[in-house]
Amino acid sequence: MGIVLDFGAVSVEWGTMLVQLIVFLPALLFYAFVIYAIVKVLRFMKEKIQLDRERNQKLAQLLESRRHEQN
Repeated sequence: MGIVLDFGAVSVEWGTMLVQLIVFLPALLFYAFVIYAIVKVLRFMKEKIQLDRERNQKLAQLLESRRHEQN
C-alpha cells in the first residue's frame, strides 16, 4: 500500500493520483498546444492582413503615379 493522504472522509493514495496525472496530462498538454496554436495563427493572420493592406496601398500609389506619367 502506498502513501495515503487522509482528509477526514476522503483519503487519496499517491498511486491513484499518479495514475490520474499520467492519464490526464497528455489531454491537458494537447489542449494547451491547441490553444497555443490558435493564438499563434491568429497573430500571424493579423500581421499578414496588415502587411497585405500596406502592399495594396503601395500598389495603388504606384498605379496612380503610372497613370499620371502616361498622361
